[in-house]
Amino acid sequence: MSEQDPIIVIGAGIAGTAAARALQRAGHAVTLLDSAEPGKATSFGNAGYLSFDSLMPLARPSTLKSLPRMLTDRTGPLTVHPPSLPWLLPWMARFAWAALSKAEVQKGMVALKALMIEADVAWKAEIQASGLGELFRTKGALYVYESEAAFQGTDEMRGLQTNKGTAFEVVDGNRARELAPGLSPHIVRGIHYPNGTHTIDPYRVVETLAERFTADGGTIRRGRVRGFGRDGDRVTAVHITDQSLPAKAVVIAAGRASGELTRLLGFNAPLVAERGYHVMLAPDNLRFDLPVSPPERGLFFTPMQDGLRLAGTVELAAPHQPPSWQRADLLIKHLKDIFPGVGGAERSRWIGERPTLPDFRPAIGRAPRLANVYCSYGHQHLGLTLATASARLIVRQMEGEALADALVGVDPGRFG
Repeated sequence: MSEQDPIIVIGAGIAGTAAARALQRAGHAVTLLDSAEPGKATSFGNAGYLSFDSLMPLARPSTLKSLPRMLTDRTGPLTVHPPSLPWLLPWMARFAWAALSKAEVQKGMVALKALMIEADVAWKAEIQASGLGELFRTKGALYVYESEAAFQGTDEMRGLQTNKGTAFEVVDGNRARELAPGLSPHIVRGIHYPNGTHTIDPYRVVETLAERFTADGGTIRRGRVRGFGRDGDRVTAVHITDQSLPAKAVVIAAGRASGELTRLLGFNAPLVAERGYHVMLAPDNLRFDLPVSPPERGLFFTPMQDGLRLAGTVELAAPHQPPSWQRADLLIKHLKDIFPGVGGAERSRWIGERPTLPDFRPAIGRAPRLANVYCSYGHQHLGLTLATASARLIVRQMEGEALADALVGVDPGRFG
């Protein structure tokens, strides 16, 4: 290892590509390493919304309380892949502990607020620096509710958003239908976020970042990591199938597969495949131009360049399990319930593995017991939203700056 060796970023999804760009702009030589093309895995198919106001950690008592109801509802937002259950039980036990611990829930709320403030600034800077403006739209976003009780359940969330300074407007069903024509008459309430931003092509965002990275002198390598070279507490090389790549430092940003890499380095990242699905439909009778989400159903309807994307819900599973395509069929059912008559023929469907830690907080920053390994994984539903913020935090830490106390909850060493 020498100072002339590159920093190797493992993982060319949105988290890894954003990290590579940020490190490159900070003056480092960087190699971006993945076994697939940039943006072809989980970053390909997300809902496309920059969710800067998601301030409630999913690991909390109310989520735990609602699990029996959700798991017994075959059309609900959460399911468990039955053959994966034995593999999932340790993770689920850790989730329950995190959800029931007031201290852990508080860490989640504090960390999410700090990350979202950073993310808003970071994405504005990245869109400008990498020429991504044509891929993003600031059209607002609309959350819709099918009952007064469901809306009243957002009291705590709206309180956190008010404290953060989020601009939003509570609207009745009629105003919601004006904002999103075609919305079902049974919608009774909505929350409109006028500054909401979404991308019309998530894959193209990653692809463009990768193109800018190589144009500015970065290197992209294809290869599967088989191990690491070590010298005391420093990683000196990344071993891929047919060669060894010298490394000044390493960033692990490989999504769900990050857990396999951390085991090779001697620390734990208990990641599960929180599987999400999307369906792309032709934009027939599509008269709204902002993302719309019915949160009780756990998905987004996002107008994109190639049509209407229905994306979301959760299926917990062990890695490398076959898809449950009935979950994609369910997305179409939800659209028909919320937007009857909207959307045309199915153009494609997709499955991705969101990388999720049991406390639903990402791992960002220096790895435990290692001087030159950094982490950016476990972003669950917020990978697109938090990618650029995570990248900036890693650059700062690599340059000797301590992370803010508010971010203690995202310490990569918290799982041992």
